[in-house]
Amino acid sequence: MDKNRYQVLAGTHTGFRVLLWLLIILIGAGLIAAHHMESQGHWVTGMDNRVVWGLPHVFAIFLILSASGALNTASISSVFGGSNYQPLARLSGLLAITLLTGGLVVLVLDLGRPDRLVVAMTYYNFRSVFAWNVFLYTGFVLVVLIYLWVMMTPHLRGYVKSVGVVALIWRLILTSGTGAIFGFLVARDAYDPAIMAPLFILMSLSLGMAVFWVSTLTMCRWNGYPLSPELSVKLRRLSALFILAGLY
Repeated sequence: MDKNRYQVLAGTHTGFRVLLWLLIILIGAGLIAAHHMESQGHWVTGMDNRVVWGLPHVFAIFLILSASGALNTASISSVFGGSNYQPLARLSGLLAITLLTGGLVVLVLDLGRPDRLVVAMTYYNFRSVFAWNVFLYTGFVLVVLIYLWVMMTPHLRGYVKSVGVVALIWRLILTSGTGAIFGFLVARDAYDPAIMAPLFILMSLSLGMAVFWVSTLTMCRWNGYPLSPELSVKLRRLSALFILAGLY
């Protein structure tokens, strides 16, 4: 049984307003950058005849991997029985959805025109890893939404672990599929190794934990809510472990 008590954040703290305005400014800067790229061309992102993927792909891959790894806390809480992480499990799921959505929105810019998204959603080449990932990404959002629904509904708490296992397996498949995009690039000798899939899994664990840790710390401190010192130490240790695994 969940012994934690949840309450609605008041949002009256000065830090909350400052953080909100900083995020609004960041969104505005992103929209201006997107308009500049669409009007001037993709060459402004570093793309040319030899560099086929520009800066937006760097952000997209970072956000997609971080989305998978941001679910670490929820997985540890429900699948591996880490009760100390349970208060942050809901934030973990919400952050995973928002990060993945951001990564996919960045990829829309690569279509040249946003209206081409309709074509990408209605015509599929099932021999393409990109087509597989469309279903993996949308399925991930659906699974995490169900995960959040189960966690936030008292009479469905008995299904949290089962849904958590499904979410854990799905995120591993999703990250492997993203790594396979690079692992199957025979035309690029620097890519095309089989190690790309497990490397992307390890990178998602470290990047996702880092983004989750920074986001949680920022929101708690700027809104006047203390974070458990014990939980802080555990999150730092996990981050260090994932970074070492990625470096290996």
